[in-house]
Amino acid sequence: MKKSLLAATIASLCLPSFASSAADTTSDDVMVVTANRFEQPITSVLAPFNVVTRQDIDNVQAKTLTEVLSLLPGVQITQNGGRGQSSSIFVRGANSDQVLVLVDGIRMARSVAGNVDFNQIPLTQVERIEFTRGARAAIYGSEAIGGVINIITLTGTDTPSKTKLDLGIGSHNYQEANASGAYKIGDKTVLQLAAGYENDKGYNVHPQPGLNDGDKHGFDSRNASLALHHQFSDQVSGYVATRWYKNHYQYDGSSIYSGHQYVRAETEFNDYSAGLKYAQDSYKSSVIFDYQKQDNLDRIDKTNVINRQDQYHQRNVQWHNQYQLLSTLSVSGGIDWRQEQWNDLTGFAGNKERDNTGYYAIGLWDYSPVSIETSVRLDDNQQYGTHSTYNIAGGWYLNDNIQLRGSYGTAFKAPNLYQLYVKSAWSTGNPNLNPETSKNIDVSLHADYDIGSLAVTAYQMRIDDLINYTGGAPSYENVAGESKIKGVEVEADFDTGIISHQLNFDFKDPRDSKGQQLIRREKFSFKWVGTASYGDLDTAVTYQYHGKRPDFDAELPAYDTWDLALTYWLQPKLALKGRVANLLNEDYETAAGYVMPGRTFYTSINYQF
Repeated sequence: MKKSLLAATIASLCLPSFASSAADTTSDDVMVVTANRFEQPITSVLAPFNVVTRQDIDNVQAKTLTEVLSLLPGVQITQNGGRGQSSSIFVRGANSDQVLVLVDGIRMARSVAGNVDFNQIPLTQVERIEFTRGARAAIYGSEAIGGVINIITLTGTDTPSKTKLDLGIGSHNYQEANASGAYKIGDKTVLQLAAGYENDKGYNVHPQPGLNDGDKHGFDSRNASLALHHQFSDQVSGYVATRWYKNHYQYDGSSIYSGHQYVRAETEFNDYSAGLKYAQDSYKSSVIFDYQKQDNLDRIDKTNVINRQDQYHQRNVQWHNQYQLLSTLSVSGGIDWRQEQWNDLTGFAGNKERDNTGYYAIGLWDYSPVSIETSVRLDDNQQYGTHSTYNIAGGWYLNDNIQLRGSYGTAFKAPNLYQLYVKSAWSTGNPNLNPETSKNIDVSLHADYDIGSLAVTAYQMRIDDLINYTGGAPSYENVAGESKIKGVEVEADFDTGIISHQLNFDFKDPRDSKGQQLIRREKFSFKWVGTASYGDLDTAVTYQYHGKRPDFDAELPAYDTWDLALTYWLQPKLALKGRVANLLNEDYETAAGYVMPGRTFYTSINYQF
């Protein structure tokens, strides 16, 4: 009764809406790059698309990328407890490694061994997130089955000078200190800097009475980034950049078989990149070079025995070209090459390496009221040979406000090196795995009016040779036959006075070829997120409901959570912030046996100049 009363009070004060928002998703001048690898107005994108800005992240006072991504339509997050613990993302019910994660347009090196751990990406370095759903393998290659997430950290030469400082504390002895800035050096050069520190003593994320009583599993992170952008001429610009972070965290490996295992883990990541852009009349071209290295080391506490020690390396070169043939017709294409390497320093799996080269072409024809987009790609994988994929999409404005869209695309995903070769107590690789292939179809209706917008999308994915983790005899296998995921997404944005609202529903039926509901995949979710301003006080409230879903040996019940964030502007550039996560202290798990944080408090002070 008390929870219901409190929830009703919150809703009446601050009817929610996520600030990524109606303004960003309907404005004609919002330019995005992730949908087709070239800059275009968001209104011309024919795939479902969302943008999250730095301001949006600050408004909800998110501490992690998973908190931000969990608010997006079609997204489900699972996590083995609190800050720093292993996490996975499911987009439209697709496996976590069937979602392509980019940072500034480049795959993360962690994808060499499977899904990206979003807890390891410092949120302080993020300027913007672009998210598109549906198959984009014809543009990006392997992994882009469920969607693409592009985490953008770089700005550009047109960025005004600014500095931002944050200091904060919170529950579980949480501490943070972050600084970032962009500084004009003359008229043609911008220096971009960021550095941060974060520490959380944590709690027992995997309580097992009699085995790990009193344990706490915390997280510690240090990060820094530097980028230099320069405009060489009216036609040529370029940048060099580097990012670094080093994280320490603890997790629990205890079991009735191994006894008490308190594991201390360390991850260090380095990224070096450089790029050039050329634009002359109707022709644009860009080239990017990138190298990433990630070192991982796990030790069992007290015994100091090495539990895991390995390295990921990735080298990437991209060359992209675009030409505007007519005012209504543009074509683009290019080549991307990457070399991925996994070194198991414990000696069990050894060193594994492979190359992949992709060639792609894209055409976009826009002759109002009809738009057509086509793309085709050929990937040459060192292990699996050549694979071709394609996508075709169309849009038709029924009137000035309503557009009907449809698309059909194919995709494939090569098994990652971890699935093929890992040898550990938790899993054994299977070198006989086949690539996954899929066929995706979307049909949607979009309505935009002055009072708000509405989008309804129906989709279906058919995946052959789905790669599944088998918990009984821990390994990986291809599920014979065709796994099917079908669903409907509903998104709505509208304002009532000074209050903005954004909500989304997700109905889906994720099943493997045997008709079984996919592990940890829910059938229904509802999200209602929002902001409102009252003088010097900004408020943000988020609500999420997630339906029940199966785990390996259990069924996880449905749960819902409320978060509240308040920002009070002491001066135009000085803000005092407070946030309560899991406001009603919901007891829930997203992975069986791993307890998510209860009610958690944060406060911080922010200065911008």
